[in-house]
Amino acid sequence: MEKASQKRVTRVNGKGWDGVEIEGYRPGAATGVERHTIVGGRKQSPTDPGPGTEVRYFELAPGAVSRLEKHEHEHFVIVKRGLGYAVIEQDVTEIASNDVIYVAPLEVHQFVNRGDEPFGFYCIVSAVRDFSQEPSAEDLARLNASPAGKIAKPFAVPPPARKN
Repeated sequence: MEKASQKRVTRVNGKGWDGVEIEGYRPGAATGVERHTIVGGRKQSPTDPGPGTEVRYFELAPGAVSRLEKHEHEHFVIVKRGLGYAVIEQDVTEIASNDVIYVAPLEVHQFVNRGDEPFGFYCIVSAVRDFSQEPSAEDLARLNASPAGKIAKPFAVPPPARKN
């Protein structure tokens, strides 16, 4: 099988990275969130061509949030710029440039812009992974009963599109 093409160097430009399309969570959903897939992409199998890791950059406008979700894969977040909150399970932590956040499998999580400027972060995940899950009613009850419930915005971003 032919190896998928992945640039060795992807240069930053004024609005993102050369050759990287700016996406949102879903076409037509105005959420104040931009997603840039810089390296790799989702794969069905580890033997599929291309990098085994996907590196994405998310930028949240002031007041915007990422989706409140959980999934079976772990991921790592590195803050590039701005001020935010990391909501992970019932905890909420203020985060800023160069902070590194680990989200374990099946932890409910969300990132919130807490500043007046854009809040940007890199998200690093395995290219072979499950799809996002909506928090259960029990997850939401635990979240709402905690300090993180005052920060989280469970319904600010539409749920993931369902695959048939």
